[in-house]
Amino acid sequence: MEAQLIHAQKMESVGTLAGGVAHDFNNILTVIIGNGSIIEMKMAPNDPLTNNVQQILAAANRAAGLTQSLLAFSRKTPIEPRPVNLNDILNKVERLLTRLLREDIEYKSALTGEELTIMADTSQMEQVVMNLATNARDAMPKGGLLRISTAVVELDQAFISVYGYGTPGRYAALSCSDNGAGMDRETVQRVFEPFFTTKEVGKGTGLGLAIVYGIIKQHNGYINCYSEPGKGTTFRIYLPLMEPAPIEEPIIPEGTAKGGSETILVAEDDDAARKLARQILETYGYMVIEAVDGEDAVAKFIEHQKRIDLAILDVIMPKKNGKAACDEILKLRPGLKCIFTSGYAADILDEQDKKDLNFIPKPIIPNMLLKKIREILDS
Repeated sequence: MEAQLIHAQKMESVGTLAGGVAHDFNNILTVIIGNGSIIEMKMAPNDPLTNNVQQILAAANRAAGLTQSLLAFSRKTPIEPRPVNLNDILNKVERLLTRLLREDIEYKSALTGEELTIMADTSQMEQVVMNLATNARDAMPKGGLLRISTAVVELDQAFISVYGYGTPGRYAALSCSDNGAGMDRETVQRVFEPFFTTKEVGKGTGLGLAIVYGIIKQHNGYINCYSEPGKGTTFRIYLPLMEPAPIEEPIIPEGTAKGGSETILVAEDDDAARKLARQILETYGYMVIEAVDGEDAVAKFIEHQKRIDLAILDVIMPKKNGKAACDEILKLRPGLKCIFTSGYAADILDEQDKKDLNFIPKPIIPNMLLKKIREILDS
């Protein structure tokens, strides 16, 4: 039990560090992607430098994916949970697994016939399965068997006493097993740490299982690893079951970016990110008023409140965070529309906040920001 507590505290500390690093990198990437996008938009179709700009944007987007992986591990990335059947997710992913696994790896599934309705973000659960399958594939360089199974289990007090984790109740259990090389006890204890890998240099980032750990914890679930050298590895995941409910497909917004003539207050403490936002908005016809922190945002709003149609606020700012600044502004003019941005907002905005408020995660893509602005102003 003590070892479980120490491990949990260690993972929490590493997660906090990873989330903070991701926040700083997201500010940098916002500037790179934003300026690169502006250059690309202004270039002639046959400009010889078009390919160079596209390569810059592609690399920046890969870096953005890395920061999202860090946020997934630290459980700070926004999720969109809906009632979903875990077996439906696995059946969908199975088509992708056939491309991921080599021909010398046999795949078997044993899914329970019981309803496994969980509250989950489908895309993140798909990533969990793909990451586990990738890990299993790499552990079987000479081929082998990958087996995925599901069941309904009851975690009782006896289970919790033995394993040192869990909350009593009914859970969907997902097992992913391989008969590959296996791991010793020391490796198993570190397997979920970010950047820890047993693969040779250049063969992996060491983030795959860290991402899995973060996603499962963010879904209020539990994950454990069982392994022995030469006997393979099994990952067991427990996700809280809920009563079956109608499953809704997400609505994907469409449309191209448009500009306007409204006045927008932009509060951002990162100078480069703030100047970039101003350049993007002014390019599309908007008037911009800048603020360098939360207190400055409130002061600028008081000074120009008759002109301001929308406020864009970074969540994490000195002196006053974006949410607190927004609350003060709304006291002065109830109903003012606001957009929140951040690369690390979870300590200020919880998941319900992100649903109720207009939230855009960093790094910000110019077209995404412009579409969101028009969507809000026109609603």
